Amino acid sequence: MKKYKLLFFIIGIALTAGCTETGQRTSVEELSLVSSIGFDIVDAKEMRMTVGIPQPAGESPILTEAYSINTEMVQEGLVELSSTADKMIVLNQLRTLLFSEEFAKSGKMTEIVEHFYRDSAVGNKVSVVIVKDKVEDVLKADYPENQHMDAYLNELFEPKLHTSFSPFTTIHDYINTQTSPVYHTMVPYLEKKGESLEVTKIALFSSEEMVDTISTEESLLIQALVGLKKLSPLAIKFKDNETDDQLFLEQIENDAKIKGNRNIESPKVNIHLKIRAVLVEYKGERDLSKVGEYKKLEKEIDKHLEKQIEDLLKKLQKMELDPVGISEHFRMYHKGKWTIELTKKVIGSLDYTVNVDMKVVNTGTLR
Repeated sequence: MKKYKLLFFIIGIALTAGCTETGQRTSVEELSLVSSIGFDIVDAKEMRMTVGIPQPAGESPILTEAYSINTEMVQEGLVELSSTADKMIVLNQLRTLLFSEEFAKSGKMTEIVEHFYRDSAVGNKVSVVIVKDKVEDVLKADYPENQHMDAYLNELFEPKLHTSFSPFTTIHDYINTQTSPVYHTMVPYLEKKGESLEVTKIALFSSEEMVDTISTEESLLIQALVGLKKLSPLAIKFKDNETDDQLFLEQIENDAKIKGNRNIESPKVNIHLKIRAVLVEYKGERDLSKVGEYKKLEKEIDKHLEKQIEDLLKKLQKMELDPVGISEHFRMYHKGKWTIELTKKVIGSLDYTVNVDMKVVNTGTLR
């Protein structure tokens, strides 16, 4: 008899627990799945937080609703925005974090990114983006050809070989470079151009503050130096060259080797890039049906890229920034703790030689 009483008691508890769990479960209809969150500066204490929430088909004429609020803390703002949206805001579908240029230059950005990085509901592939003007204006603007803001932003920052900019910075990439003493952070820089959005530059960070920008072409060179095996398409316009005007390369394969002399007092590096690419289009005076002219064109491309890389390294030297990670080739042989000050010391006094070995493997349109 006691056994039966015990059995009924256990069954009763199980049923009660099941009912309680069902009663507390939140339905999908009560949730707002945030796809993007943007941040603008209000004053020394407050920030303006804007969330983009995709709407279920047929429920709203607006495909992505945007809500904004002034807040001092992220979580506090999300709770208040849940009240405004009349649904619980959840971050499982978060894809993009956007910060105004003013916010990025304030030094407050890393604290915000860290908040989301620590949240187990947020994936590591969330993109980080700098916006030229107010993020709120960008997220609330109309884009006639891209009405679904969630899909539009996701498409912009989904890594693709044909994309003309690099890098695609995730929250994982951002935190990794922010906590590394040998790398400086790079983040795509977004501008609103009429009724569309365009990545026009790449933002550079010194410690936690945005300090400058470089062109998308320069960022591609940095990716080549970092050692990225497959590069985005590259357009080259020659200067001071009476024979060659311009050309376009695709399917670019890259092999980068950087060798340092291990001396932080008088640092020197040899940079060698071995590049293989398809020549899609060429404008110039060469007859590329002749093998000899091909070889000469490859030499001209070598010289052009070597000059571009040298100019970029000089620019980075003046800013004491190392997004390439050149100082890593000295850190690995250094005894003792490596600091960001040592990275600046190496980059500031670095002597380098650059060699590019280009191999063009095919041709497209010739003019």
